[in-house]
Amino acid sequence: MVDLFFGDLTLPDVIMAVATGACASLVLTVAYYMASSGKPRWKARKLVHASMGTVVGLTLVGYSNLSGPTLAAGIFLSILFYAWAHKSELIWDLLLAGSREGESRANTFMAGLMSMISFGTVFLLFFSRPEIFVAAILAVAWGDAAGEVIGRPYGGRIFKRKFRNKTVEGSIGVCIFTILSILASLIAYSPDTCISCVFPQIIIVAACATVAEVLSIGWTDNFFIPMVTAIAMWYFVFPGIILLPL
Repeated sequence: MVDLFFGDLTLPDVIMAVATGACASLVLTVAYYMASSGKPRWKARKLVHASMGTVVGLTLVGYSNLSGPTLAAGIFLSILFYAWAHKSELIWDLLLAGSREGESRANTFMAGLMSMISFGTVFLLFFSRPEIFVAAILAVAWGDAAGEVIGRPYGGRIFKRKFRNKTVEGSIGVCIFTILSILASLIAYSPDTCISCVFPQIIIVAACATVAEVLSIGWTDNFFIPMVTAIAMWYFVFPGIILLPL
């Protein structure tokens, strides 16, 4: 797990930071051109949503200290502002491309901001348990994204039921991919955990995250899903662990 101080950068830190910054810039570029070409906005939004969440979840815990993610953010922002200097409307266009139908750029900004607040809170609370942090981030990156990717084209085909404009098929997708996100985090960062022993608890955690997604309004799912997933994992899968072991 990354140490909470700014120190010297190792070679793996630099390589991962450069790759992360370049990957994030590439994803935004692809999403921008998808939106510009007339493709449905939700496809570009979910591309950014899933890709960026996966990058954050899988790389942040791999740095040796906070200098690594700071360098990655600096590289990404440098590329972004270089592009903005050549196209002054770029930032607004990106916010528009990432906006839900009927919502404003301000909503998109708030979605990103609240995601960062939620990610940061989970990171600080569960600093010593990377498997909880990674599962929480991947739950929103994979689970929430699956809800729309599955729910939009296939929702209502099997179950003619909706709640808050969300389909049963989409909610099933959220649950399945949240389970996959938890399994991936446990395999990668908690090899001593007997997955078959805690699989019923994993299903409960995924159900909690699914309920959070169903009850969320607009961008609030970006805040609630990571928080609910992390707290549910702490309560059901790793009961009794001590928080904030600084």
